Amino acid sequence: MRSRVRSWLRSMLRRSRMESEMDAELRFHIEAFAEDLVRNGVPREEGLRRARIEFGGIERAKEECRDASGISLFDGLTQDFQYAARTLRKNPGFTAIAVLTLALGIAVNATMFSMVSAFLLRCPPGREPSRVVVISGINPAQSFQSDLNGVSAPNYLAWREANHVFEEIVAADEYRTVSLAQGPDTSVQLTSTGRPEALRSAAVSLNYFRVLGVSPQFGRTFAEGEDRVGHEHVVILSHELWERRFGSDVSLIGSTIRLNRESYTVIGVMPANFRLLGFIAQLWTPLVLNSADQAEAARKDRSLDLYARLKPGVTLEQARAEMITLGRRAEESFPAIEKGWGVGVRTLPDYLIQNFGIRAGIAVMMTTVGFVLMIACGNVAGLLLARAAGRRKELAIRISLGAGRLRIVRQLLTEGMVIALLGGGVGLLSSYWGINFVRANMSFNEYVSAVPISLDWNVVFFVLAISVASAALCGLVPALNASRTDINTSLKNESRAATAGRSQSRLRTVMVTGEIALALFLLVGTGLLIRGLSVIHHQYMGFRPDHILTAGVTLDNTQYKDASQQAAFVRNVLLRLQQVPSAEAVAVTSDLPATGPGKVSFLIKGQPELPANQRPTALDLVITPEFFQAAGIPLLHGRVFTERDDAGAPRVVLVSQEFVHRHLQDQEPLGKQIRLDVSGATPEWSEIVGVVSNTRSHSESTRVEPQVYEAMFQRPISSFSLMIRAGSDPNNLAAAMRNAVAQVDAELPLTSVMSMTALLKRQANGDPLFERLMGSFALLALILAAIGIYGLVAYSVGQRTHEIGIRMALGAGKSDVLSMVLWQGLRMTAIGAAIGLLMALPLPKLLEAMFYFGGLHILDPAIYLIVPIAMAVVTMLATYIPARRAMRVDPMVALRYE
Repeated sequence: MRSRVRSWLRSMLRRSRMESEMDAELRFHIEAFAEDLVRNGVPREEGLRRARIEFGGIERAKEECRDASGISLFDGLTQDFQYAARTLRKNPGFTAIAVLTLALGIAVNATMFSMVSAFLLRCPPGREPSRVVVISGINPAQSFQSDLNGVSAPNYLAWREANHVFEEIVAADEYRTVSLAQGPDTSVQLTSTGRPEALRSAAVSLNYFRVLGVSPQFGRTFAEGEDRVGHEHVVILSHELWERRFGSDVSLIGSTIRLNRESYTVIGVMPANFRLLGFIAQLWTPLVLNSADQAEAARKDRSLDLYARLKPGVTLEQARAEMITLGRRAEESFPAIEKGWGVGVRTLPDYLIQNFGIRAGIAVMMTTVGFVLMIACGNVAGLLLARAAGRRKELAIRISLGAGRLRIVRQLLTEGMVIALLGGGVGLLSSYWGINFVRANMSFNEYVSAVPISLDWNVVFFVLAISVASAALCGLVPALNASRTDINTSLKNESRAATAGRSQSRLRTVMVTGEIALALFLLVGTGLLIRGLSVIHHQYMGFRPDHILTAGVTLDNTQYKDASQQAAFVRNVLLRLQQVPSAEAVAVTSDLPATGPGKVSFLIKGQPELPANQRPTALDLVITPEFFQAAGIPLLHGRVFTERDDAGAPRVVLVSQEFVHRHLQDQEPLGKQIRLDVSGATPEWSEIVGVVSNTRSHSESTRVEPQVYEAMFQRPISSFSLMIRAGSDPNNLAAAMRNAVAQVDAELPLTSVMSMTALLKRQANGDPLFERLMGSFALLALILAAIGIYGLVAYSVGQRTHEIGIRMALGAGKSDVLSMVLWQGLRMTAIGAAIGLLMALPLPKLLEAMFYFGGLHILDPAIYLIVPIAMAVVTMLATYIPARRAMRVDPMVALRYE
């Protein structure tokens, strides 16, 4: 095969030389044959004539040689393309409509594929990323991404030593926050002055970058011993942070900066392309593990992501089998904590895509635009069928002159290819603006906006591929149908040469019916998705998000190491926030309402004590006394926390109404005691003193889960959020909130200062953009289907002008003609709608399986009724225009039409 390809390429590249050599050789053989005849007494002219007859002509011999070398096929295709271009140029109206229709379908596909290229096809940086795997924990409790949990430090240390399939295993705590400030002990000047800045940080093993196969742009990575206490104050910066805060100063290496009130030496800067999907650390510090991280209690803290590089020759399946074995060993050794937990091993590219959670949304959008392209192809195929019907006499003449069926098919497919390539070119240019629109609207959070979306080579090759596929979809059926032209009928019946046969009419009807089915399927699916998202976004979440200003705070261990210091900071900040004008209520909480607080297991006094992995769970929030007033959550029974509920008072908790219903079976909750299994805290019995109304666990979920509220001054924490309920626009209090915190601690930065309403919108994670895109694509499909209906009915009316004239001459009224044409469109719509509805019946369950809707059931029977009615209305409008034209047919003119 390779030798034949090389021979063909050599023939093409040296074609002029080969032609001259072939001509000279053939003439030599003819001359030699003629000379033999002359020597036998034949006159020279007669000898040459006999020689040419013997050889069959020079051109014929040349053609046989070209066929043998594959050149004639190339020549034929070139001629086909030239003929197709000339033919299409003669009919610019038809060409423009066909090209623009395909361009529209290809443009939306290219735009959406740019997201596929950016999020799913881009390889992570580093050496052989497919040989890097991520080890994750599998939670026995089924939940969203339950197989992508972190790993505890004891398991990391044990597996690092016990495995035989990895070159190295490294750990990373990816979601830390540090404060960057200008201090007296820093040796560099920050490019922007003012308040301190909170930065996203990752604490990683020393060989983290070596396992990923990446090197710093400047400086070095971590060295041996820099993960020990007292030696860990070294930092590697991201390229973005180095440019933005340090002015791209190359001399920064070796200088000190102030992080969390301590001096850190900058040892390296990572390159700009070092970016893992879903992880946006701005700096990296060594991960320090001490003796406490090896204790049994540390197994509850599953916060580490483990990365490993496979040994040469080791497969992913072998690595997975060994890690499952090690996971079972941990479960046998520590059943109280590890019971039911599994171990997952994925390649780094697969893990990043799964963890980012965008695959389902992109799959839905790509399926949608794929259907849009199929509808566009159906329209163009209908145009080509109608055009082929008008060329039946031409095709019959070509067949009668010796053109084979395959040759006719190839010619018509070439015309479809030219249309598709032109549509692909126009669609690619149009997608440039579509990609810019998507990129501008994909900034709803920093994780998504960090991914560059562009018109890259993947998109270009994709457009080329779907252009070729579109050519096949558009041109194959019309070409095969046209190649079956009956020569006798087409040549004898000249007056009706352009009339489509019944087979063509059926083909166009089937195509348009299919378009209607696809359009209705898309409309139903889009309606279900938008309805489901609308239910989520307009649900009552159990609190009042209006007029609330929020901000995040993370206390560093340097200044706030123990609980008393953390409690003192909270008290001081609350005192200053209460003095802010128009502040109606202020509070501090571990988690803002409807933002997905963490869960805690617990025991109820008087009930059997279950193993740790079998205990009931509830969402856990740590709050200050005015939290319920600030959030607008009503108290149903008992009391809220007071200032007296501090470290010296008996432990008390509040619970939600769902907690009472699910875990106490609606018994009287006040006075009952529960013990929370809080990581890092001594278990203590706490008395339930109040019951509050339910709130949603997350703004993107309809689920109501049990909740437990702890008193902040009884269990202070280092990371929390501030809340101010304002009497007016809460954004006007942002400066006052920053000043209040600065009065307590000038080096402590605030993060995510925004209103609660803005925070909930950000948690929507691009749902509004998703709704707009899906709605636009479904509307486009409906418009294309309507155009297909209009085109088919208009063409049918034109072809049936003679028939309509006869009907009217025999007494049919205009209303009869109108009913006949409208019935044609409605019949197609009814059949297409029935097929589309059958296709759409499994959609609710399919969409619920693809998307994590938090328990939402998106079945809405009204959509299955509204969409077909809307489709029927659109069909009536699309059919009415050609129907009115049919009503105005003059019988006398129609009878002379042919």
